Amino acid sequence: AIASDAPRHGALIRIEDGIADVNPWPELGDAPIDSQLDHLRRGELTPLTRRSLAMARVDGQDRLAGRSVFDGLSVPPSHWPLAAGEVPESFGTVKVKMSPGSRLDPSLARYRIRLDFNGTMDRESFLSFAAALPADVRQAIDFVEDPCPYDAATWRDLRSRTGLRLALDRSDGEDGVDVLVVKPAIQELPRTNKEVVITSYMDHPLGQLGAAHAARARGTKSICGLITHLLYESDPFIERMQIDGTRLVPPAGTGIGFDDLLEKLPWKRLA
Repeated sequence: AIASDAPRHGALIRIEDGIADVNPWPELGDAPIDSQLDHLRRGELTPLTRRSLAMARVDGQDRLAGRSVFDGLSVPPSHWPLAAGEVPESFGTVKVKMSPGSRLDPSLARYRIRLDFNGTMDRESFLSFAAALPADVRQAIDFVEDPCPYDAATWRDLRSRTGLRLALDRSDGEDGVDVLVVKPAIQELPRTNKEVVITSYMDHPLGQLGAAHAARARGTKSICGLITHLLYESDPFIERMQIDGTRLVPPAGTGIGFDDLLEKLPWKRLA
């Protein structure tokens, strides 16, 4: 709801044998890519590059050992991002990006629905939205992510009055929250008793697979949000991404994969 329509600007970084992506979302408070790289050049880390370096270390260890980070691991199932188009038959859970004034297609009631408002509503507008939901649609909603900016008292009231589960993204608050949406690209996996849904940062396939690795390493039991490459125009990396049922299939190669594609890239030394 708050993203611009312009192309995304990011970078891949390589530290010795390890590779990761840096894909900022300035609309969500990240510094733009030029600033991210300038800080990195000076040895200064942002929340985004700190996590990128952590993923690069994991990738590098397995590249050096000649194995995949997914050896012996299966990627958890994911929901389908409705913005990617028609829902394949294998998917039972869909993610719908909403904005104020959005109307929910009643036919989606045959799925488990996850709504994401990116904090664009206020308390009263969300109450009005919830009150207008048809009964079958309401029953199909798994959770509503960031209906409005997080405030514990407000969210407790919204949960009580709507009966809907609320999910919080990019934050560590738990009061009034049913589900924590965690993006390994910008945050460490929390220690919590709350339900955790791990998602990609809608970033490069390298970052997308980094989130998949974090989800599997945690042993998460919730349906994840890892299938986001379909939201972008295709390129050689995206062409390698495969889906089996509701699960990503990691590409062949060492570390996170893409060995041949990564070696062909025009790497430039930062400092």
